[in-house]
Amino acid sequence: MIQVSAVIITLNEERNIKRCLESIYKIVDEIIVIDSFSTDKTREICESYNAKFYEHEFLGYSAQKNYGIKKAKYPYILSLDADEALSKELQKSIIL
Repeated sequence: MIQVSAVIITLNEERNIKRCLESIYKIVDEIIVIDSFSTDKTREICESYNAKFYEHEFLGYSAQKNYGIKKAKYPYILSLDADEALSKELQKSIIL
């Protein structure tokens, strides 16, 4: 079976991150969060989903996502922003 790492970039996303995590946590093998030093409850929410949480200075969207990819354990990467979530249809297509 193919193993997938999810990489999510965040900054003060406590209002959005749970929806994102709910849409992926059952279908990926690991969750990597690259955070730009949030001051809200982003970290606590991510850790409640067993996400690996890394703080990293924001050097641009590509740099953040590439930093996350380097932290990923698996070769297949699902890259998301914290305000994105997978539809049920997309979840099913990944599981199959």
